[in-house]
Amino acid sequence: MTAKAHSGFAAVLAIVAALTALRVALLVLTPLQLYPDEAQYWWWAQSPALGYFSKPPMIAWLIRLTTALFGEGEWAIRLAAPLLHGGTALLLYGIGKRTGGDRIGIWSALAYATVPGVSYSCGLISTDVPLLFCWAVALYAFLAALEDQRWRWPLLCGVGLGLGLLSKYAMLYFVVGMILSMPVSPRARALLLGRRGAAIAASGLLLFLPNLLWDQAHGFVTVTHIAADADWRQARFRFLDTLEFLGGQFGVFGPLLMAGFLLALWRLARRREVTLLDSREHALVLAAFALPPLLAIVVQAFMAGANANWAAPAYVSAVPLAVAVLLAMPRRWGLKASFAVNLFVMAGFWLVLLQPALAETMGVGNAFKREEGWRGLGQAVLAAAQASRYDAIAAANRSVMAELTYYARPRALPLRMWSRGMTADNYFRMTIRLTPASRRVLLVLLPGERQFVLPTFESSRPLGTVSLAVGGGHLRVAALFDACRYRGIIRHVPNKSDQSLTFR
Repeated sequence: MTAKAHSGFAAVLAIVAALTALRVALLVLTPLQLYPDEAQYWWWAQSPALGYFSKPPMIAWLIRLTTALFGEGEWAIRLAAPLLHGGTALLLYGIGKRTGGDRIGIWSALAYATVPGVSYSCGLISTDVPLLFCWAVALYAFLAALEDQRWRWPLLCGVGLGLGLLSKYAMLYFVVGMILSMPVSPRARALLLGRRGAAIAASGLLLFLPNLLWDQAHGFVTVTHIAADADWRQARFRFLDTLEFLGGQFGVFGPLLMAGFLLALWRLARRREVTLLDSREHALVLAAFALPPLLAIVVQAFMAGANANWAAPAYVSAVPLAVAVLLAMPRRWGLKASFAVNLFVMAGFWLVLLQPALAETMGVGNAFKREEGWRGLGQAVLAAAQASRYDAIAAANRSVMAELTYYARPRALPLRMWSRGMTADNYFRMTIRLTPASRRVLLVLLPGERQFVLPTFESSRPLGTVSLAVGGGHLRVAALFDACRYRGIIRHVPNKSDQSLTFR
């Protein structure tokens, strides 16, 4: 590394470290509570395993590590998010440097660290966090292996691939990216069709195998859940949903970075160079890794809808492409404008983390309502549980159950998940299903649940309603019941118990 390149990396390291430290401080200071999925991941972390109902195990392992070191506070549960995103930004420096030199590396790292999706993601822990880090590790090693014949690079690529699969099965898009890189890069073809390509596959599979065997032993519950999430049996074929998803990508990646990425793809499609990248081959390899997740989720959005973050892995390799296009504009106005927009959005996220009430002023209160009101519900449930003798606390909604695992503590009673049938359609129904052995339970029900939950008990008595203000001017409403002698599953119960959280 030359002295100039060394100083460039040192500057990136200093900026990313400072940004990461600020994000950690915001986690400590924010009053926002755990999102339902975060609470569920924390619950998983209490029983480390090789797999879980809906996700591979990496997210639980990370939470287990950070909470073992720093305690059980919300900030400690989320700590891996800013740390790993910081690591991914540093890897983007390496990816950009290998494809376009030190200048592309510097701006790619800083661009990734400030895109709106990353700014939001640093405030909560999700499976995308380790996925993006592992994707960046694998991509950097893959690019290095194209130029360097040493075995360390294909082995590191395989490690990134395997750990990425332990984070989220979306890492399989990386395999598609490697396949697509072969027609556009003779070096990629030589790498993947030789012994070093076999080393990538073998090391990745070796790391992934324990989770694969766990899933097989549990009837492939994770694969089945993912297929159910895709929901192609209820295909809607809506262009409006597709347009909504594509519009969301401009928000996740940043409008100008997204425009730069699309312009890079346009130039490649017209057989032109992407200015400032070392070669057309490098640009095509980056595009080969960006397109599979993006195109697959566009199809998913058309078929049955998709969340904006589902295409997130695309943007690891999209960043250098977008940066190269924006940086080549006169006076770098495109890149400057992109940073101005993304930093403004980042500052908005920071303000909301410190003062959630500002979300209402900004018109984004709905985006944070699922991170509010849970502590109050947990305290109300604990108070009701202590007022009488119960065998268990039970809920019919997965999100409510997840939040009670964390916020209804400390408790002497076990938690149990009411079920409408014998099928285990979430982790709680698979592991802590309510049975007739619990003769008297404290039921926590959302509006609309009582008509199909209460008939499964011989008797029930209302204890009151908990109403808590949350974002968007809504109330989180839950009713408490003293229910006796659960009779098990009653046939023809309406299929509504996992409805979305109800607000008023």
